[in-house]
Amino acid sequence: MLLSGELNPRYQHCVTLYRNGLICEADSLGSQGYVYLAIYPTPQSIA
Repeated sequence: MLLSGELNPRYQHCVTLYRNGLICEADSLGSQGYVYLAIYPTPQSIA
C-alpha cells in the first residue's frame, strides 16, 4: 500500500483489507509519516 502510493502520509486516507477471518485497517490520519494499523477478527469469526 505504501509502495503503490495508495497511502500517502501527507493526506488522511484509510485502507481496509479482509483476509482469513481478519480485518486490517491502515490509516495515515494525515500525521506526516506515521501509519496506524489495527488488526482484529471479523464478526463471523468471533462466535
